[in-house]
Amino acid sequence: MKKTLALLVVLAASTLSFSAQKPLKKIDFLTNYVFLGRHAPFFVGLEKGYYRDAGFDITISPSSGSGFVIAALEGGQADYGIAEAAPVVQAIAKGAKVKAFGVFMDRSTSGLVSLTPYPTPQSIAGKTIAASVTDSARIILPIIFNLEGLDATTLNWQAADPSIYFPLLLQGRAELVTASIDSDVPTLRHRVRGKPVHFASFAEWGYDVFGYFLVARSDHITSNPNEVRAFAAATAKAVHYAIAHPEEAAQIIVKHNPTLDENLMLAHWQQSVIAIDTDYVRENGYGQATTERLRRSIKLVKEAFGLEVDLAPEDVYAEGFMPNNNRAGSSRDRNRLDVVDVDVLPRVPEIVVVLHREPTLR
Repeated sequence: MKKTLALLVVLAASTLSFSAQKPLKKIDFLTNYVFLGRHAPFFVGLEKGYYRDAGFDITISPSSGSGFVIAALEGGQADYGIAEAAPVVQAIAKGAKVKAFGVFMDRSTSGLVSLTPYPTPQSIAGKTIAASVTDSARIILPIIFNLEGLDATTLNWQAADPSIYFPLLLQGRAELVTASIDSDVPTLRHRVRGKPVHFASFAEWGYDVFGYFLVARSDHITSNPNEVRAFAAATAKAVHYAIAHPEEAAQIIVKHNPTLDENLMLAHWQQSVIAIDTDYVRENGYGQATTERLRRSIKLVKEAFGLEVDLAPEDVYAEGFMPNNNRAGSSRDRNRLDVVDVDVLPRVPEIVVVLHREPTLR
């Protein structure tokens, strides 16, 4: 009798526990491009159950650029995404109802790749640059030209799908193509086998704007703060893990996308780590955006595009959603990433990175 009663108690407790569990919420997340090593942390979060533990059944999908991500969020085709900071600021200035709530990557990895060196912004004036119509470079380069006092109308854009960037470059139909040091450059080097690949870094050309934001619709952030906070925490946890275990992170993204090359994904991610774990992050904490730097980002975008609208940092970025937000009285290193010694990471050879000048402001 006692055994039967005990069994009933256990069964009842199990039933109550099961019924108390909330069903996972299905969410759609968009990367800013086709899947690259940069996106490994999101698949780490999926594989390790970080998103599941936070209450999410996440679907991760690629896109064709930051502009696509912003439009998809506004149209209700996705819940969360990552997008480069400059397109986010420009879109909000033009009325887009989206907002950033975290900094995924501190420093921009974007730039231009070519088979002939173009060491300065002046050197690319009039040269054919292949870029999709939603490519963030179409926003970033006018900002750089404005900083240099150059005429942005001398930028010669060639509309192209990202899938044909490399063929256009290799066939001589474009002199430069938009690229990232943490994706396209290692991939192109692998394809050309021995030829030098020249990369002009936007950050080294004075573009001191955040790299990639975590973004969502403004009304979603306002009406679902706990959900957004849970998503941000799961993502931060995945980033920490991927930095501490780069080889496993590369294995995981390939496991979920078998057509990808594991060695290339590792090379991609190792470059991404350099842009994520910066001095700024060590000073301010992972995922954080200071008011000063947000103001500078807004100012650069407004000046480059002649935008008259008033934008405050809080119009672009929602504070308090990334974990361990560094408020007054908190430790400086409380939200610091586990430090990765990038000097011990294997470098991809035969990449010529063009340094024009030190980045302005930090």
